[in-house]
Amino acid sequence: MSKPHRALQGHHLVDEHCRITVVGERRQVDLAVPAGAPITTYVNSLAGMCGQPQTDVMPSAWSLALTAHEPFAPERSLAESGVVDGQVLYLCDVTAHEFDEPVVHDVAERVAEVATGVLEHGWSARARVLTVAVVGVLWLLATVTVSLFCGRMAYGVVADVAVSAGLVLPALAWVAGERRWPLPWRLRETLALSAVPLLAFAVRAMAVAAWPAKGDGPGGALSRAGFTLDALAVGALLGALLAYVAAFGILTCTVLGAAAVAASVGTLVALTGGGGTELAAVTAACVFVLLTWTVQAAGGLVGYVFRRDSVRLPESEGTDEDRVALAVASARTLLVAWTVFLSAVEATALVALAVSGSRYGVMLAACLGVALVLRAGGGRLTAEVVPVGVAGAAGLCTVLLLGAGHLGWTGWTAPGAACLVAVGLLGYGFRNLMRGSGVLERTRAGWVTSLASVLGGAGIALAVATFGVFGWVLEFGQRL
Repeated sequence: MSKPHRALQGHHLVDEHCRITVVGERRQVDLAVPAGAPITTYVNSLAGMCGQPQTDVMPSAWSLALTAHEPFAPERSLAESGVVDGQVLYLCDVTAHEFDEPVVHDVAERVAEVATGVLEHGWSARARVLTVAVVGVLWLLATVTVSLFCGRMAYGVVADVAVSAGLVLPALAWVAGERRWPLPWRLRETLALSAVPLLAFAVRAMAVAAWPAKGDGPGGALSRAGFTLDALAVGALLGALLAYVAAFGILTCTVLGAAAVAASVGTLVALTGGGGTELAAVTAACVFVLLTWTVQAAGGLVGYVFRRDSVRLPESEGTDEDRVALAVASARTLLVAWTVFLSAVEATALVALAVSGSRYGVMLAACLGVALVLRAGGGRLTAEVVPVGVAGAAGLCTVLLLGAGHLGWTGWTAPGAACLVAVGLLGYGFRNLMRGSGVLERTRAGWVTSLASVLGGAGIALAVATFGVFGWVLEFGQRL
């Protein structure tokens, strides 16, 4: 047995252990160390395990630190520093910068540098041209939108204009990429993605023209509102396909996936004759499933885009390390943006269900609201956790304030319960903040995620129930 292991085992007989991951310059070690012993008693053994360079001239004074934090005092223990099981710590030399010269910055100069880099880009000829091009695209979209929904032009004319623009703009973006025109990438993406709303409005205009307000439809469960809504989603899917081909990238791939889900949901609701409640129920269930797999989806999509780019453009600039760093940053940005977007859609759907007047809809909003609140704590980033928790809280709050009557809660019962929830949340926050940072870092219980999954499955069943499936099954059973 090596000396580092014997040194660590010596403390095992006296102290409780804390399981941590220690990251050095060459290696990463997962192990248990004494939680109550001073860090200095075993940190040299950790440095040896991680392969840290040693020198006899100026020996290093090792300690442990969290990411982007100052090192812990070597004479303190992990328990005193608030470290809990599962945390990742980094080896650092507390004397590394002991003899560095002091650095003096002028505050006014630093503020001016930050302002110049973020807010004060010069109004150059390039910025002027880009602004004019983007405003032109937005102007076209506004013209088509107002003409379609305000009846300024005939539906056939609106469809012709939208189809023409929806084909020309992504074609222009594709030609610019193939011939390496000096167009900025974001402008190419804007031109390509403009096909999504343009073709969506074009197909909807065709659908409205084919089925007038007082005209007869094909019959069956399909309604005029469902038909036009499905046409809008299918048109958006066609535009997303064109954008995907014209400017292949992370954003266009994401938009294509979202359009595919929207078209599937719209087609299902239209064919089953569902209304607003059914649409909100299916949307809430689908978005909950997507929120469950956001991390895997973001990582897989970014990996797919970078692998394909490396095959298509093997001479792309930058080293492998630069590409990996860019891929990680892109995946993080996509994860946060995707989570915020899905959370906003989920909050809208849950609020709509809570005020829908449908018993199953209110139960679905309550069920998925609790599931989202329970699942939110499993994220690692604040920007990933907060939107999901807010969406679930919005659904639950609306259920208690406006939809509880459909669950049998009458009078002041539901508002009183909402007030008690607010008091409980405030009390929990203040109590734990006053007790110190050690109480805040706790290992997440596994049953919380399991309960959220069970509630999610129940929510999917309630979404099916909003279509009247349970009543049909009961009626069918009575006839047997």
